[in-house]
Amino acid sequence: MDKLTQAFNFRHACKKFDDTKKINNDDIEYILEAGRQSPSSFGMEPWHFVIVDSSKIKAELRNVCYNQEQVTSCSHFVIALYRKANNFTSQSDYLRRAIARTLPDPNNQTSIDIACQAFINFCEQGLADGLTINHWSEMQDYIACANMMTAAAFRGIDSCAIGGFDHDKVIKILEKHIPQIGEESFGVGLCLAFGYRINEPATHIRWPLADVTTYLTDNH
Repeated sequence: MDKLTQAFNFRHACKKFDDTKKINNDDIEYILEAGRQSPSSFGMEPWHFVIVDSSKIKAELRNVCYNQEQVTSCSHFVIALYRKANNFTSQSDYLRRAIARTLPDPNNQTSIDIACQAFINFCEQGLADGLTINHWSEMQDYIACANMMTAAAFRGIDSCAIGGFDHDKVIKILEKHIPQIGEESFGVGLCLAFGYRINEPATHIRWPLADVTTYLTDNH
């Protein structure tokens, strides 16, 4: 079995971490780098990761994550934020900087204007019915989060993806500690708990590959 397959088999939704064990800085940066290197639609990387290594703040967050034990027992709690629609207007600093870095001349404002408008046109016309820029941005978080959990497993570190939380209250806690992160510009896509397991997990339950795949070939 190759190492990547071993990592997939190792990873599980760890509900109880050993709160006496801490992940070292090198491993945390390895995990975060997997998130940073992740692909995103249009290469916009509309995420920002908040790493919580404070027992006090983790306790605050547990209260708004439906009292899930892994929030406080984990070594590091990562909140994956996504950028909201006001980051993607023709005059928004984030969109203009993201576009500029892809152009031959990153200082050509006319080229930036044209490329920004092309992206905005896609968001207005190319997204599925009912899908907003906020939804599009939030979906990118899941790509980065999946890669971070796999990277953690590759290093023998456990994780748990947490989607159960009071979104507005999580943002308020972050806003209190990091004033530049506000609900007008950021939303919470997913939370990730990282640490080391106490108990061995049950065997993965997955549908067989044949049940979740369909091939279209020239002989179809």
